[in-house]
Amino acid sequence: MNKFLKTTLAIALFSTSSYALNLDEAIKIALENNYDLQNKNIEVSQQIDNINISKSSFLPKLDLSYGYSNIDKPTSSQYNDSGTLSTTISYNLFNGLKDISNLDIANLDLKSTQYYKESLKFDTILNVKNAYVKYLNMQNTKDTFEVQYKLFKKQFEDSKVRYEQGLLAKNDLLQVQVNMSNALQNLTNAKANVEISKLELSNILGGKDLSNETIEKLDESKLDNFKIENQTIENRSELKALNLNLEALNKNEVVLNSSFYPKVDGSFSHKNYYENSAFGRYDLGVDEQSVASINLSWNIYNGNSDKTKKLINKKEIVKLQNSIKKTKLQLNLQLQTAKLNYEVAKANYETATLSLDQAKENYNIVRNRFDEGVSSSTDLIDANYLLTQGKQNYYKAFFDKYISLETLKRVLEIKN
Repeated sequence: MNKFLKTTLAIALFSTSSYALNLDEAIKIALENNYDLQNKNIEVSQQIDNINISKSSFLPKLDLSYGYSNIDKPTSSQYNDSGTLSTTISYNLFNGLKDISNLDIANLDLKSTQYYKESLKFDTILNVKNAYVKYLNMQNTKDTFEVQYKLFKKQFEDSKVRYEQGLLAKNDLLQVQVNMSNALQNLTNAKANVEISKLELSNILGGKDLSNETIEKLDESKLDNFKIENQTIENRSELKALNLNLEALNKNEVVLNSSFYPKVDGSFSHKNYYENSAFGRYDLGVDEQSVASINLSWNIYNGNSDKTKKLINKKEIVKLQNSIKKTKLQLNLQLQTAKLNYEVAKANYETATLSLDQAKENYNIVRNRFDEGVSSSTDLIDANYLLTQGKQNYYKAFFDKYISLETLKRVLEIKN
């Protein structure tokens, strides 16, 4: 292999291995591959089809028909074989505003479905962020246990030398060895949790293979404080969708009332009469005819069916009004909970940051004192545990603050 090919291959391998999936890309992939969103897109398309169906009611209808008859004993005015070809154009002139209301309802249903789709998008984005952050948290936990194991391993190696020199009791050496074994077990479990959380993220991304991809870390500098004054839930898509559904039910009242009004239809038809099935013309008599007509019909009584339908619709309106009130209560609870969780997470993050700084400083001091023979092996073990716990608390507090902020934004439907 020449030098050029080797260089090209090396660049390709480096490019492949260095690729990292970031959060924005993960969200984009999830929105494209989410099956619930795909179904919601189909529902939107179906609502558009329903609108087109409703619009067809405002167009005239064209019918073409042909009839043929054979009479074995015709009268003097009849033929043995005869046929009639009829073309009819009809148009509804009035039906109690039913068609207009049905079109309005179809448009309201479309807007409602679009709002539900928007709500599902916000939920999907938050689910991606939760899974993404969970993976990063598991990865940080693994890294923390890895450092802990290395520190215990080094402490064990140093303690073994001291034991062989007669400067350390065997019990102290065994204590370090036990802690080193526990740290290795924690590291093994953490590695398994990393793989599981990566698979969970893959599922949310529609099954995307992440086995050979690294996950980019979050930028801590972007975790700014968020102002939450005067924020309400009035812009929530679910609430807007329910209000549109209520408006559609009120429109349906007009549709149901149309049953109590007369119907007026106009039509124009042209008929051609033939002597036989071969479209032979009549020798005598009328061979074609045009008819224009207006028909008025009015149902006087249909067994109280229309009244019952109106009663059912009114009950549906009351049910939906109750659902809107319940949804408002739930959304307000979500908002207040998200606000409080965010404030708590901010305070925890500040405390965890200080605790980690203190744990790092404490470990460095104890380590130096241990090397000088001033601190005991137990002191160093405790300092190691405190440092590990401090790191884990810090990462958890950071991710909790991030998720609580993103949850608050989702509740308020604020786009990043």
